Amino acid sequence: MRSLWTHWSALAARLRAAPRRLLVFDYDGTLSPLVDRPAEAILPESTKALLRTLSRQPQNTVSLLSGRSIRQLKRFVRLPGILYGGNHGLELEEAGRRWVHPEMRRRTADIQRAARILRKALEPIAGARLENKTLSLSVHFREVPPSKRPELRRTLRRSLRPLRRRLDLRAGEKIIEVRPRIAWNKGAALRRLARRMPRGSVLLFAGDDQTDEDAFRAIRRRGISVRVGRARSSRAAYYLRRQAEMSALLKKLAAL
Repeated sequence: MRSLWTHWSALAARLRAAPRRLLVFDYDGTLSPLVDRPAEAILPESTKALLRTLSRQPQNTVSLLSGRSIRQLKRFVRLPGILYGGNHGLELEEAGRRWVHPEMRRRTADIQRAARILRKALEPIAGARLENKTLSLSVHFREVPPSKRPELRRTLRRSLRPLRRRLDLRAGEKIIEVRPRIAWNKGAALRRLARRMPRGSVLLFAGDDQTDEDAFRAIRRRGISVRVGRARSSRAAYYLRRQAEMSALLKKLAAL
């Protein structure tokens, strides 16, 4: 990965020359600072104002693509005129219409069965939080003592053994995602969004987590991928050192 700021002049020229730009952002740890409690991940007003400015510029299409549900995202962001992608792209809201991956018609039952199992299994582990997003689950363990985290992982694997062929467990930043085992992720959702853009459009995606690597991989040669926080193993082309630098990036994008 290379520093975004070191290469910004060339990237800005590329973005400025494009007839249209698709700007896609993860939420937690990217637009919003990471917090111990998911319900407290409020979008800063300054960030919201910058997103509003970007979405009103005719050359931009702005989208959020998050592990959260669209319902949660809209409650935090409350901005019309942008696209929302939730549950790692299993649901998208485009032009006022909600799209849900067709496989979820028969796979949501697996997720809800897993939720019932985990709700009981995680009760003895202090600090563990189960978030039910209908199409997927998140197990948050930021508040679980480090000495208890191996026990949490063992409990997850043991409890979900009856569903192991139907579910995927993906580790993130102090989180484990429980998703249906289908060929869909943020990268696939990003490609779907990009197909709706005019020829010659430039795509930029910014994320911070292991769950964003699918999106980085999907656009490595076709767009500009930015990771918040440097990681040697990341597929992102560029990095920002910390989440606080996202504000500067949004300001630079708005000034193009």
